[in-house]
Amino acid sequence: MGLFNFFKKGTNKLDFSEIDSNEKAQKLYKKNILAPLYLMPLRFNGEAIPQNTLYVPPVVVMLKDRYDDMVENLLVQEKVNGYECKPQYRGNSFIPCSLTVIAKKDGQEVFTETIEVW
Repeated sequence: MGLFNFFKKGTNKLDFSEIDSNEKAQKLYKKNILAPLYLMPLRFNGEAIPQNTLYVPPVVVMLKDRYDDMVENLLVQEKVNGYECKPQYRGNSFIPCSLTVIAKKDGQEVFTETIEVW
């Protein structure tokens, strides 16, 4: 299985198990296969720094943006006052297999959505 074999045999499911370094993720980013995603969104004062940046398929960035829009609406309504995005990993992959967006009010979870990446 080569670096650019992202599909498991016999399925259409993405497989990023061989992408085990930032260098390999950057190669896929340059080919527009992956896109940067900020764990703490820039609109919530996150920074475009490596510690806040993951690489995922572009559709995942779009889904997370939709959830972040929902969280922003809850913030405006003062229904939440905390935010977290937790990545989960499979094996040695540098690409998360899922992301969980959590909005909290005084430490209690109010909004939770999980995005399956691969």
